[in-house]
Amino acid sequence: MLKIKRFLEYRKCFSCGQEFLSYDVEKINNKDYICQICKIGHGYSTKNHNYKGKQSKTSFSFEFETSSRSNSLFELTKYNFIGCFDGSISGLEWKSPIYYSRKSFHTICRKIDKFSKFVGNSCGTHLHVSTLYKDKMNKYKRELFQPILNEMKNDKRKTIKFWGRYFGRYCLGEICEYNRYNSFNTFSSVETLEFRLLKFINAEQYIRACDFCIDTTRYINSFIGNEDFNEENAKEIGENIAKKYREVIKDV
Repeated sequence: MLKIKRFLEYRKCFSCGQEFLSYDVEKINNKDYICQICKIGHGYSTKNHNYKGKQSKTSFSFEFETSSRSNSLFELTKYNFIGCFDGSISGLEWKSPIYYSRKSFHTICRKIDKFSKFVGNSCGTHLHVSTLYKDKMNKYKRELFQPILNEMKNDKRKTIKFWGRYFGRYCLGEICEYNRYNSFNTFSSVETLEFRLLKFINAEQYIRACDFCIDTTRYINSFIGNEDFNEENAKEIGENIAKKYREVIKDV
């Protein structure tokens, strides 16, 4: 197409790289524009298959829920996030790539810290950590997670400060059967342990809490796959998780 720049201005969509007339794109920051096609949200069940880092045994990803439709949030697509519709929030749920490197994960958390102002009261920032033993975790969920839930209930202030919020409708303080809203969710649609209580208040708070969650999942994974794993083993692991949690929140 012939560009007559004296009469028409063209802008490049930073997401797809195509050029459009300026009235067909929207500005998302001081230098970037996005086209109407790339701005369309995806369906709730859409999965993000992008990944970051060299593949390893443990992977993790998160859902950055927002209560705003601000154009500036489309900058997240620069980092391979996918914006999806979610009826429980007024903005989009931004699904992160799958991370294999904690360094890459920490870096992106600090880059998106400026968007924490869009994480509203009804929003969470759930973390998914990979496991091959989701069904087994589900079987022993009470032994594994009731001790740490007791600790979290014993100090509401520290729970809110560490996790970003307190228990609610979509992140239960009780362990229920066949319920995907358990705070430690073993009933998700993917092969992960989902930490639903997490909420992004700021990068450092979220990184600290997520590191604990990743370490916790790795710890469970290292034992629960044993053929002779039983209820007593699960109870011991649950008590050790609660003990580690007490240590982690001492200076919160």
